[in-house]
Amino acid sequence: MVDHTQDEEEDSWVVLQACPEPMGAQVLAGRLQADGIPARVSTLSPLPGLEQNAEVHVPRAFLARAQQALAAQRPSEEELAELAARTPPEDEGADRSD
Repeated sequence: MVDHTQDEEEDSWVVLQACPEPMGAQVLAGRLQADGIPARVSTLSPLPGLEQNAEVHVPRAFLARAQQALAAQRPSEEELAELAARTPPEDEGADRSD
């Protein structure tokens, strides 16, 4: 008798998001895991040490919850506009020659 449990588990993981670098994918996976959502990262490079792109995977059963968590972490257009309109704080260590 052949056990297909592991194959089924592998097939049940889906890509939530592609990231341009593994570190960003690790951060995202960590945030999801902190919310109780299983997540794992796969790099898309055939050579170790040359990873440039990565994907965050979640179980298919958690996909909707992970998408909601991801959307909740993104700032809205209004928040981005407000942040862009703010005057940046002065750098206290900057040399002022007024």
